[in-house]
Parts: sequence; C-alpha cells; structure tokens
Amino acid sequence: MTTDSSPAPEGEPSLPDEVWDQFLRDTESDIRASAPKEPSARARIVARRLREEEARLAEESRRRPGRRSGRPGAPRAWRSGTTDAAEDRQRRRSRLRGMAAVVLVVVLLLIVLAPGRAWSFIRGDGWHDGAPGPAPTSVQPQPGPGHTIRT
Repeated sequence: MTTDSSPAPEGEPSLPDEVWDQFLRDTESDIRASAPKEPSARARIVARRLREEEARLAEESRRRPGRRSGRPGAPRAWRSGTTDAAEDRQRRRSRLRGMAAVVLVVVLLLIVLAPGRAWSFIRGDGWHDGAPGPAPTSVQPQPGPGHTIRT
C-alpha cells in the first residue's frame, strides 16, 4: 500500500533532463571544491626533511648555547652544499670587506677634505697642511739678570 498521490507514469522521468544535469554539475563542482587535497609524495618528503632539519638545528643550539648559526631564526638553506666552516669563512670575508670599505671611505674623505695634508702625508712629511712653515732661526741664549755673555 503506497500513499503516493501522483505516481509518475512508467517510462517518463519525474524531473526534466535539464534540471537533473544542472543538479549533477552543481554537485560535482561542489564536491571537487570541498575535497581535501593530498600533497604529492615529493612535497611530503620535503616537508619531512625540513622538519628534521629544524629539529636538528634546535638540538644543536641547545647543546651549544654560545654559538650563533647565521641570522637568528633563519635556518640554513636546504641542500645548500655549504658547511659550517664554509659559512664561517664567508662571514669573516664579509666582515673584512666591510672594514676595508670603511677604511677606504675614510681615506677618500680625508683626501677630498684636505688634499694638501693628504699629499704631504703621502710624501712622508707628516700630517701638516702643506703650507711652508717659518724658516728656522738660530736661537741665542738671553742673559738673565746678573749674567754677562762672554764673546
């Protein structure tokens, strides 16, 4: 016994084809948009290696609290091909270049501001303004009161 008040005739669908197609398209696009995306195997491997590298760096920093490894909070590049010794050499070179640049700027500034003094220093005269000084005079002792000079 059925309580269906308007049974569909045999062979004729209850919904038109256009409505059914629209339903299928909407449902399919919604399912694809909301389905979780699984990362590729390569992405999972890279993520695992990065987590292991971060854990190793954190463990090393706990063991050696006085040692700084590069910039704070910046892990080494993955597969960078550099070792700690190479990074230390590179850091020292960059410091030396910085100090050499400062010295060069100071020297150029002195040359620009006081070219006469710079030229006299290059010639070996010492740091003076390059103007000729007073001619040396012979100094004769002056007699004090009660003293006479014999000649």
